[in-house]
Amino acid sequence: MSRIRPVLKRLGVSGIVTVVGAALLLFFYFSGHALLAIVDVLVLIPFLLTLTVRVVIELKRNSLWSLRNRLVLTYVLFGVLPLLLVFTLVGLGAWAFMNELAVYLASSALDRRLDSVNAATETLRRIPPEQRVAAAPQIQKAFSMSLPGITVYLKDGTAAHAFPPTAPPLNISPAWKPLRGLLVYDSHFYGWSHYADRNLDIDVLAPLTNQLIENLVPDLGEIALVETPERDSPGDRIPAVAGSLEAVKTGKSNSKNPDYQLAGASGGRRVNKLPRAMSQLDVPVFIVSTRPHYHLESPGKIFSGVLWVHSRPSAVMRSFFSGSEVIRDFLFDSLIAVAVLFLLVELVAIWIGVSLSRRMTHAVNQLYEGTRRVIQGDFQHRIPVTDQDQLSELALSFNQMTGNLERLLSVEKEKERLQTELEIAREVQDQLYPKEAPPVCGLKLTVRCDPARMVSGDYYDYQQIAGGKVAFAIGDVAGKGISAALLMATLQAALRAQITAYTPSHENECSTLPEVDTATLVSKLNKQIYAHTAPEKYATFFFALFNQETRVLTYTNAGHLSPLLFRGAEVIPLDSNGTVVGAFPFARYDESCLTMNPGDLLVCYTDGITEPENAFGEMFGEERLIELVKRHAHLDDGEIVNNILESVRNWTGSPELHDDMTLLIARQVQTA
Repeated sequence: MSRIRPVLKRLGVSGIVTVVGAALLLFFYFSGHALLAIVDVLVLIPFLLTLTVRVVIELKRNSLWSLRNRLVLTYVLFGVLPLLLVFTLVGLGAWAFMNELAVYLASSALDRRLDSVNAATETLRRIPPEQRVAAAPQIQKAFSMSLPGITVYLKDGTAAHAFPPTAPPLNISPAWKPLRGLLVYDSHFYGWSHYADRNLDIDVLAPLTNQLIENLVPDLGEIALVETPERDSPGDRIPAVAGSLEAVKTGKSNSKNPDYQLAGASGGRRVNKLPRAMSQLDVPVFIVSTRPHYHLESPGKIFSGVLWVHSRPSAVMRSFFSGSEVIRDFLFDSLIAVAVLFLLVELVAIWIGVSLSRRMTHAVNQLYEGTRRVIQGDFQHRIPVTDQDQLSELALSFNQMTGNLERLLSVEKEKERLQTELEIAREVQDQLYPKEAPPVCGLKLTVRCDPARMVSGDYYDYQQIAGGKVAFAIGDVAGKGISAALLMATLQAALRAQITAYTPSHENECSTLPEVDTATLVSKLNKQIYAHTAPEKYATFFFALFNQETRVLTYTNAGHLSPLLFRGAEVIPLDSNGTVVGAFPFARYDESCLTMNPGDLLVCYTDGITEPENAFGEMFGEERLIELVKRHAHLDDGEIVNNILESVRNWTGSPELHDDMTLLIARQVQTA
């Protein structure tokens, strides 16, 4: 006893239950109690899983640190346990299928009997009224061949036109509607078909005796039809039974009528024995199916009943399928042979897997040693490669990794340095944009630039010059990233250098400054950009000059998207006065003029506003921009800019911008 206690303590409750359940399973199986064996398996599954988890945890603590032991356990869990579960699932599924198939055969046979009862009613109903009473006995006789004891009750108008004329009619309430089904009358089951229409009442009753129920499907097994007692039923009412298993086995009837005896009651003889088992796997199947029925004293109320079937899979297959019994036995034995073969193949596969795991674990151990060397900073370590398989390729990859690791570290450092420089470039570019709020000289400017990357290739600028004038510009450099940002800086420096000559300072406050010529300024800017940048570098550029006194806007558009002037309900696109700057040194530019009216709204933008596409490849487009500005023209200029940029982002449906977005809005306002 002292030796057993430590073993039981280590097994725990789940282990003890599993051992006892396995012993009971063997006992039930070899003693022929297949149903109890199946129940035992279902009960054991949760305890078996719990025991498996405990074993895995215990092994992990002690011996599962090694990959080899883990692979062996994995093969066992993937090979043995799923195989047992598959066999269990297939067995339970086959057993459940046979149950359903057996009750289906019995239910179908019973439904055919009820259809025959209803056929007698329909036949009598279709006969002309003057011939019904005379035809009733003939119909009763014709259907008695398949339904012994069938009785037809007919009342056509008056008692003189009734069948049978001397027997009192059934006491059927007028509340009954036409129906067919099972009827319990005087504690007996009947097949019943009822039809009532004006003066015509037809009722056909066919007694369902024990012998009829048990022979619904010949050689299937034991079949019984039993009424389920209701809780509120009278205490002296005995539930009806037709072909019940208890009555068949004991030879006693539960009917109050001594003239009605269950079939097979004499001598306690079993009319329909359970079929003989064809093999150890030919376990009994037992299933019940609910069958509704009626009572004459309860019109319209449905009572519950049960159809019992007790059979074996071999008997179900014989009843359901046609063919030779030898062929069926051959197929059944073939399935068993295939299952055994499958088990043998699974065992061989486990053995092969364990053998292959030795090669795998050796390679993994080498990789483990190599990684430990790398962690210590030894990038010179190499794994010896002797075979030509995937594990050898993995070792070669490890050797290449150690050779490239130092280079990758240097590349990462270089990337961090470049990222830092980009952040500095972003800060420098932010310093290039105007720092002060745009001047309001009869024209209110609102500008916003959202770069697609760290730095932007879009350009905007504004500056107040002599004579109460304000100059503003917007441009879009070809390309993105650092190269576009550098050209943007060059463009900004060149423009500021050109505008300086027209900007008042402390030295020339009293001197007369030259008049600004936008076309000449853009032409000089073009030559300067061309001279100091690569030939493939260029930019679209729009430069405008607004005179507060005359409200005249003079501009030169060098290949930029035409700004839109919103004047009331009218939208006027501005002219284009030449090609892009920086591409051709000989390019010529013109200038255009327009007078700004109070309330006019000038919208200047880059292609990052109109060219973004949605998921279907549709561009946002100039028409949507115009509609958006018209809808929000009454709002503040800052809100208009925010609504436009937000609409473009929603149109693309992407959190990342594909191009720089720059928007400049100039509104004519009244000044004091």
